[in-house]
Amino acid sequence: MKKNHDNKVDDRISSSILSLEVISIDNDGYASARILDDQYTKEIIQIPYNNENIKFNKQDHLLAELFFLNKKISVKNIIKKIETERKFFFAQVNLNSNKEFILQELERGRKSREIITPIIADGLSIKKGDVVKAQSASRQTLKKLKFKKIKINQNTNRKSNNQFNYAEIIEIIGSSLNPETYSHLAIQEYDINYKFNDTIIKETKNLKPIDIVSRVDLRSTQLITIDGKNAKDFDDAVFAEELKSKKGWRILVAIADVSHYVKEKSSLDNEARERGNSVYFPNLVVPMLPEELSNNLCSLKPDLDRACLTVEIILDNNGIKQSHEFFQSVIKSSKRLTYEEVEEVIKKKTSTHNFDKSILNVINALYNVYNLLEIQREKRGALNLNLPEKVISFDDNGWPKNVDTIYGITSNKIIEELMILANVAAAEEINKTTINSVYRVHEPPSQEKYKILIDLIGKPLANILIGKVPHPLLMNKILKQTVGTPEQEMINQSILRSQSQARYDNQNTSHFGLALKNYVHFTSPIRRYADLLIHRQIINIIKNKNCKKLKNTEKNDNKDHLKLLCEHISNTERRATSAERKTTDRLITLLYKDRVDEIVDCSIISIHKFGIFVSIDQGIAEALLPIKGLPYDWYNFDEATQTLNGESSGHFFKSGMEFKVKITEVNPLIGSIAVKWYSGGIKLQAKKNRRKKKR
Repeated sequence: MKKNHDNKVDDRISSSILSLEVISIDNDGYASARILDDQYTKEIIQIPYNNENIKFNKQDHLLAELFFLNKKISVKNIIKKIETERKFFFAQVNLNSNKEFILQELERGRKSREIITPIIADGLSIKKGDVVKAQSASRQTLKKLKFKKIKINQNTNRKSNNQFNYAEIIEIIGSSLNPETYSHLAIQEYDINYKFNDTIIKETKNLKPIDIVSRVDLRSTQLITIDGKNAKDFDDAVFAEELKSKKGWRILVAIADVSHYVKEKSSLDNEARERGNSVYFPNLVVPMLPEELSNNLCSLKPDLDRACLTVEIILDNNGIKQSHEFFQSVIKSSKRLTYEEVEEVIKKKTSTHNFDKSILNVINALYNVYNLLEIQREKRGALNLNLPEKVISFDDNGWPKNVDTIYGITSNKIIEELMILANVAAAEEINKTTINSVYRVHEPPSQEKYKILIDLIGKPLANILIGKVPHPLLMNKILKQTVGTPEQEMINQSILRSQSQARYDNQNTSHFGLALKNYVHFTSPIRRYADLLIHRQIINIIKNKNCKKLKNTEKNDNKDHLKLLCEHISNTERRATSAERKTTDRLITLLYKDRVDEIVDCSIISIHKFGIFVSIDQGIAEALLPIKGLPYDWYNFDEATQTLNGESSGHFFKSGMEFKVKITEVNPLIGSIAVKWYSGGIKLQAKKNRRKKKR
């Protein structure tokens, strides 16, 4: 690679072969990696998903050819995986037959069965059931303790049964008998910053109070908050009323003015940017901002003066936006309502909670506005997936006791549509002065995923998609035709898996799922750094209303900085989603630890060469049905149609099929449930020319 006299990379096109360390991989296979070179110690680059790439995991070291163009670095080709010892891993402490401590790595498959002997540092004390962070013992440690380093057969890469691994325990995360350990484990696994340092705490204590005089006073307006019954941070308040002319509606969406407290380049700002977003585990929240802000100063609690950034939106009687205006305000929330309370009002047109008439009027006005917005949503063709949310309830000791699958209720959709409306207004406001912002973008499905979806759905439904450009309207037709059928869940899941992952970008490329050309995140600056950036841009616009457009005066350096920032907060969002999902799976699996050998109903989610993923107990949990757990036969796997067909027995399995399985294994710390076929399903006529039965 060419270098100039200052030993810096030349800005012209060049390439170089360097080592990378994989630091994260999302559910779509997109990875982030750190360049292992002194010249690029802070560089994080993206490795796009490519099914032709060699397979790699988090913490793997890769040799890759990198492409350099005007300070931008991209991966041109992954050459090979570099064999290195894993830096650290997570394990559960158990006892062997001699009552000696051993570690069982929290991994599926062979790794979980390897025997690892712990090396316990002075001052540490472990016990059976502890969950620990450990690392392979270094040569120096083994030499000091007079252990022999294990030799691996280079041909098989496996160890003989009479040999052992040794690992140094770095940290005790907690006991598997403590339900909070399951969230803290994910915090460690995904390297999530959990605590705020003294500098940030001190800065939080010295925050300046709001200046009421300079803000629009909305304290007499009946703004209300509508959230879940267990919510602690209330960052949005809403209001609606019919215009006096009866020709439309006036809506107010007030969002906590986090930017008033979190100043650019402050310690609070740096920490919020680094975290990117809050992380919501079922039994624990890791906030982006200290609780003094997220649960107090920026929480729109009833009867307290709170600083907000508010947008007033005027709709006509068809639900089409006529105008919007942003302004800084001070509000006093009139009521904290739950979704259930609002649902009771709009369904029964009354309430058992004796709300004031003015509050009931606001709820009914919001409901009328929602009905108009829903019509517009249907017209533009926003994707209408119908997938439940899993909500775990806990007992007094913090253990999961039940899981409810909850489908979106109308009161939840009211807030969702109002937030979308406000986000669109924010995007349009920013587009008046600049084209460089933090947009929420969602690309259409890739050609590969679209083809997989078509093959999986099969004809005649697939005819709706074949030969047509992907659009949510087409997918909605399929969803509508399968409502109430056994294939409903499978179709919803399949369409979901076909989607690209939404992300942040400084270039606006529209939002496929919502069928919107302009979209940003504006409504949750307490928990998303992207929203805080949008607030700052809009406040800057408010304060400089008479300034000329910035489209031709933006510096490339700022664009590059914003692009990198968008990549960073997209990564932190993916990290949070993965950590939340993994913790949810673990806590749900806990509910099944005493249910081994039970017979349960299941339906097939997806089929692979190695086995079948099924949902059990009407979608409460997911389990793996390995090939060896099917009726004994040789099974032919059709990847295109996602089917397994037994040659001799005629047993046939396809996505969406329902039958009964027996639970054979439950591992809460891994979050896995294994099952085997018990009865039911489809049995086709077996072939006459049978081959010898084989797995």
